Amino acid sequence: VGPGNVPCYIDKTAKLRTSVNDLVLSKAFDNGMICASEQAVLVDRDIYEEFEKLMKEDGCYFVSPEEKNKLQESMFEKTEEYGYKLKSHVPGQSPCTIAKEAGFEVPEDTKVLVVYEEGIGNEYPFSKEKLSPVLTYYIVENEEEGIAKAEKLLEFYKNLADDLGKRLENAIKEFNDAKKLISELEEKVEDLTNELRKYKQL
Repeated sequence: VGPGNVPCYIDKTAKLRTSVNDLVLSKAFDNGMICASEQAVLVDRDIYEEFEKLMKEDGCYFVSPEEKNKLQESMFEKTEEYGYKLKSHVPGQSPCTIAKEAGFEVPEDTKVLVVYEEGIGNEYPFSKEKLSPVLTYYIVENEEEGIAKAEKLLEFYKNLADDLGKRLENAIKEFNDAKKLISELEEKVEDLTNELRKYKQL
């Protein structure tokens, strides 16, 4: 299984308590390291208040806007080549550790950090895969918007993966070209060494 950016859409007709239970179990397992675990949840506006209540009851912590900014600074670094990139210290860490490194405290029994987001794409790092118990949260108006945003999350990550794949192909080609050049230089050095030996024998 390769990298993923799994979205979860919860419709207003869903069995909400069951949905929340399954979502938290999946996201909290192994501190979110499983690439098949949910990276974002999209919830119908009609049920978002009940959803948040049940999530909090199940040990989830909804970060404030200020805490979100701290979390972004701590979890991601912005590069010219890749945009926002997840920092190496984040994957597999507990919610408490991640929050503490960002500069705020959460209850010790916190299972998942929930981050409210509106955008999707390179300028919204929480819309990427996070390999941690950090869940991105979207509120949508209806099923149509929920499915559209879920598809956009998948498409965004597919484009990102395609771009990284092309970069990897180019890097491999450059590496192979360099190996070929080194091999050619080694042959020339060997030829020159042999000629030098012959000259010394004269």
